Amino acid sequence: MATGDSDLKRNMQAFDQLKEIVLVVNPEDASVLACNREACEQLALAAADICCRTLCDIRDDEYDAHRWQQYVEAVRRKAGGSSHHWYLRAGGEAFAVEEMAQSVCWDGRERLLISARDLTARASLGNEEISDREPLLRFVLDEATDGMWDWNVVRDEVFYSMPLKRMLGYGPYEIDHNLFTWKDSIHPDDQERVGRLLDDYLNGRTDRYELEYRLGKRQGGYLWIHDRGLVTGRDENGRALRVVGMVRNIHERKQMEEQLLRMATVDELTGLLNRRAGYVAFERLLRLADRDRDDLSIALLDLDAFKTINDHYGHSVGDLALAMTARVFSSRIRASDVLMRWGGEEFLLVMPHTASADARQLVDELRTTLASTPLETPDDRIHMTVSAGLASRPQDGLDVGQLVHAADNALYSAKSQGRNCVAASH
Repeated sequence: MATGDSDLKRNMQAFDQLKEIVLVVNPEDASVLACNREACEQLALAAADICCRTLCDIRDDEYDAHRWQQYVEAVRRKAGGSSHHWYLRAGGEAFAVEEMAQSVCWDGRERLLISARDLTARASLGNEEISDREPLLRFVLDEATDGMWDWNVVRDEVFYSMPLKRMLGYGPYEIDHNLFTWKDSIHPDDQERVGRLLDDYLNGRTDRYELEYRLGKRQGGYLWIHDRGLVTGRDENGRALRVVGMVRNIHERKQMEEQLLRMATVDELTGLLNRRAGYVAFERLLRLADRDRDDLSIALLDLDAFKTINDHYGHSVGDLALAMTARVFSSRIRASDVLMRWGGEEFLLVMPHTASADARQLVDELRTTLASTPLETPDDRIHMTVSAGLASRPQDGLDVGQLVHAADNALYSAKSQGRNCVAASH
């Protein structure tokens, strides 16, 4: 071997006869230090351009610093182990490789010696399986798709297309072709719904299998997908024998939807429900209380002398005071309660299954907790208090408007009594 990284290119000549990619990588930051001729040809890049990148750039994988270090530790523990990845050519085209890595000592320094073999030829041979899958091909020709699956229900075997495997971060030979592989990958919160809808479709109770849910990725986390299936064969009793389908990646769209929903329902400053979304939740809880003839109480809580905080310390500190108040209240309420920012320095708390006396006890606990929790600023410790007005169903009203009006009157009474207290409307 040579005497340092400056001689790596010359030493790589020994690997130029190999028909597979060879890279020398710095384990500390994943930077590529040298490559062979085959790497240049397969990646469609000059050696100098490859050595300006990291192995993570060359791979079409999701890696961060923590995951990279996990990979390096795995290589150190098991020299010569193989794994499957997707590499990117200069034009952005991805191709599957089987990668082998080992830790080597290069002139007293640890380096990773990476070899990667193109699996495209092998994968294309495997894809000849679909030549006799006419139902699948007809289905796919009708609609564009990111990934395909073909389930032989009788043998419980599932064919997963290469694009579907890649979507989930798997190499061409890294996923078992059975139903359990798919079921185990579904997000726990989605499993019951997906299983029920699939069972309804297979047994003819519905005429369509189409839904959105989350599938686990090889490197962790979940991907939102749109899944659609079609039964292409049934036995004489109507039981499904074969089902084909398509999967589309909708993760980016779902993230945007969730962001828009959050913007529409959550108060950005406090993280609580905003007034519009809180009003909807309030009405839903009230309807349930009416149906069950159950108790329900509400409290309007108003920070005392909040204008003084804004005037003396500035609006930025006022914002911190509101955010801290929301955290204090949220930490003390029950899971069944709904807390929202009602407006300005006012908060509305809805307490289902709660009579007036129990509501007073809970709200008084919020009041005393806030009074004993000062807001720490670089220049001062600000002590805050809150006044609260209570109202309860059914004695103070049967709809949202009546209850809020009663709680508002009680809040005015609490303010009149000197603030930092709780008053009921009756």
